[in-house]
Amino acid sequence: MNAPMTSVGAPQTDPLAALRGIHLPEAVGIWPPAPGWWAVLAVAMGLIVLAVVAVAVRRASLAHHALRELDALEGVPGDLQLLAMSVSALLRRVALRRFGRTRVASLHGTAWQEFLSETSPHGKRRRATVDTDMGRLLALAPYAPPGTASFDLEGGNASNASVLAAARSWIRWNT
Repeated sequence: MNAPMTSVGAPQTDPLAALRGIHLPEAVGIWPPAPGWWAVLAVAMGLIVLAVVAVAVRRASLAHHALRELDALEGVPGDLQLLAMSVSALLRRVALRRFGRTRVASLHGTAWQEFLSETSPHGKRRRATVDTDMGRLLALAPYAPPGTASFDLEGGNASNASVLAAARSWIRWNT
């Protein structure tokens, strides 16, 4: 048999030796995210904005209704005791909605008075608008003898206007 013919001086080269080895593609980076993640982010941001708007509308609605009821109390002539009882009931309803039943429902007397003082806004003189005297008036008015014309407080006698102003300020601050 005949041997394969090769040229006498030509070097033998392996054609596969010229190929490069297997190389993997570059690693996929975390940024920029895929379009699906952008959609998830947009939906999440939309839900957060919607929740914030819903809370703001609910609070504004509560304040609006409470202030309207307080304005109705302002127009009704009556003595200070009846006004203080009505304002105290209104503030309790607002506090129940704002701070929850577990924190507010059991408060009465001194505890209710302290709660009103702690949660009231402080004016320029750093004195609470529902201070200790006003809180005592609102806490004790339902239990005072009927027809009590005035309540002697340390800061002077309370008036219908001062009770309404303190209640209005407390409602605006807490809603």
